[in-house]
Amino acid sequence: MTRQPQHPRSGNHFQFAEFGAPGQWGEFVLTHPRLGAVPGKVFLKEVLGLTGMEVSLGSLPAGVSIPFLHAHTQNEELYLVLSGQGELQVDGEILPIQAGSAVRVAPRGVRGWRALGAEPMTYLVIQAKAGSLEQFTGSDGLVSEAPVSWS
Repeated sequence: MTRQPQHPRSGNHFQFAEFGAPGQWGEFVLTHPRLGAVPGKVFLKEVLGLTGMEVSLGSLPAGVSIPFLHAHTQNEELYLVLSGQGELQVDGEILPIQAGSAVRVAPRGVRGWRALGAEPMTYLVIQAKAGSLEQFTGSDGLVSEAPVSWS
């Protein structure tokens, strides 16, 4: 059975869902228009109503490679490896990656990745339009006057 996000909830200013621990992400199956069923991949845009970025959760079994190289027209991608190890190829250059690795790839960078080692490689991919960041925590954050209460 294909895993589905659990306990979806929303409020005035949030959408929430549980995706399970990274070790469970291999149970998600993405239906790709060209490749068909792609296990170990789920996009969060539709589930959480994301409007300024795309985020995907991934799990790639040991010894498995993404079956294609790709680039983007506008979006840069940030790859964050949570567990396992592998290689990320960008424009023919091979980068060793492992838990704790972070790699930003510009839109036109031709990329692909594979898992190496004995365990699956779990990772996050965050996409956003290159050059669109006009504010960040220091200039966009607003401290609320409401008291903190966890009752």
